[in-house]
Amino acid sequence: MEELMAYVKPVMAVIPVSGSGAAIAATAVTAVGYNRVCFLLSVGAMGTGAGISCQVTESASSGGTYATAATTAALTAITTTGKNKIYCIDVHVNSDKPYLKLYGTCGTAASLHSAIALLYQGSGKLHDPKSSTIFGQYLRKY
Repeated sequence: MEELMAYVKPVMAVIPVSGSGAAIAATAVTAVGYNRVCFLLSVGAMGTGAGISCQVTESASSGGTYATAATTAALTAITTTGKNKIYCIDVHVNSDKPYLKLYGTCGTAASLHSAIALLYQGSGKLHDPKSSTIFGQYLRKY
């Protein structure tokens, strides 16, 4: 069996946080050299009336405006009935705008959430999972 993490590069997209009444505090994901990115949004406990909505935006540079949506796919109105689940948005990387960021908002009640981006279908070079900065620890049994 192949090692999955040799073909997928995980990157932090939203640091775990309890957010409310504000935009999602997302980090830019540099997808240069990759064809696709799968964003996994993890939602935990949510206060009464909480909600989260988000979509993937793209930019030509890491410090860009991220005003353009990378896809029409969006996670909308995740409410307390959707807590304790993982949500996924998988997008193609536009080589002219390879910097991606989750853009969205949290409702007025607190919502625990975080996200990672899995970059894949790269330029053919395998990724060394031990070099990833997202892992607190990487273990593999042969």
